[in-house]
Amino acid sequence: MKYLDQKWFLLSLGGIFLGFTGMNWNIPIFAWITLVPFLRYIRLGYSIRTLLIALILIQTASTMRIVSEPFHIWIAILSGVQGGIVFTLLLWIWNQLKIKFSKQISPIFSFTFLFTIVEWVGGYSSELGVWGMFANSQINNLILIQSASLFGATGISFLIYLVNASIDQSLSEYISESKISKSSQYSLFTCSLLLVGLSFYGTVRLTLPIEGRSIKVGTVTSKMEIQTIWLDPIQNQKNTDLVFDRTEQAAEEGAKVVVWNEGAVMIHRKDEDSFLKKVSALAKGKEIEIIAAYIVPIKEKEFFMDNKLHWIGKDGSTRQIYFKQFIPPGEPVSHNPSEIRVITTEWGKMSVAICYDFDSLQLTKTHSDLGTGITFIPASDWKGINPFHTEMAVLRGIENGTSIVRSTRGALSGVYDAYGRAKGTLDYYEENDGVLVASVTATAIPTLYSKLGNWIIGIGLIYFIVCGLSIFVYVLKNRN
Repeated sequence: MKYLDQKWFLLSLGGIFLGFTGMNWNIPIFAWITLVPFLRYIRLGYSIRTLLIALILIQTASTMRIVSEPFHIWIAILSGVQGGIVFTLLLWIWNQLKIKFSKQISPIFSFTFLFTIVEWVGGYSSELGVWGMFANSQINNLILIQSASLFGATGISFLIYLVNASIDQSLSEYISESKISKSSQYSLFTCSLLLVGLSFYGTVRLTLPIEGRSIKVGTVTSKMEIQTIWLDPIQNQKNTDLVFDRTEQAAEEGAKVVVWNEGAVMIHRKDEDSFLKKVSALAKGKEIEIIAAYIVPIKEKEFFMDNKLHWIGKDGSTRQIYFKQFIPPGEPVSHNPSEIRVITTEWGKMSVAICYDFDSLQLTKTHSDLGTGITFIPASDWKGINPFHTEMAVLRGIENGTSIVRSTRGALSGVYDAYGRAKGTLDYYEENDGVLVASVTATAIPTLYSKLGNWIIGIGLIYFIVCGLSIFVYVLKNRN
């Protein structure tokens, strides 16, 4: 046990756990204990400055796992600095509350709700969206993530934080007093009960059939990078012809709706009308819906563009024009406000988003509120986040009870039902024809999360209001 009192051992152990939690090279079990060393460190009163430097380095090194072209190292550094500062600040706030108001707050629940609420705020309003969610570490545990239908990914993160805090509190009591208090025992028991109960819920849920009519959908991906088609007109034309050919192939394989990857082709403004007429003729001729995602250069001699899609109906008419709404930091894309809409088709209600749009809880909630049964997502990733980013979008589908069809350049394309089960996938880095056709239901499944949203956050806010009143009364009494 003496090692658990040494700051460099705690920081090293926490660094290993945190370095392999989430994103690629994820070890799911680490998430349930990754915060314990840092909580132990802060409990022992070690230097906050050292913790800050260590967390910045750990977060930067962790983010390096997803660095590959076009994601550069400086973004990992910026992410590491931001994550390290926020993480250290939250730990410091929690420790101060625990020390000064030990009788007014629970160290377990204050930690759990504090981190969960901040994570939720990030998912709704920060430029990084849901990328900081601890729930992402469990995306390969299909049974457990069914619970996202009850309280969203935020609820899964809440459970992870609760387990970490309960272990830390019990460990601290055992080391200092050679016994664990009843309240800590109850907390550990509650965590165990929740994990068993939610696993049982997920197992049962996955046995239930999804009612409603299935539809064959297709994804078409181009293996030419945007930079290539941007600089070389000949390659650009070859790429455009290839995308059209693959769309025809998907139609011949039975797809009723075909979605291209994000920025599948590049079209200059002067050629846009003739291009859309060609897409319209193909949709009408093959009697398919085409979600044509493409880019339009808008500045001469500068890599800056409109990132958009046209949804062309099987009658050749335009159903929707949509621009990317949630722009990643530094992406050279214009921001043109677009209304999120749900299109009613003969197969059910459908909607579209572009790649990073589905990393914003605010935007995905709108899709859910409108009652979509399938969301089609043109996307463009890179090797460092393959297949993690696609699987993150699947978690949004489980939350809202909707199927996800994601066509992705540079990573995994996939068709997933409302339970997050893969109906078909296509890896960009494997040898294939770039066309995926699979059947999936177009029925929206009602979920508790889609009706009540992040109700765990509401409980957390009530908890802090009650604790705040208790602290206020305590401060007043001490003054008197």
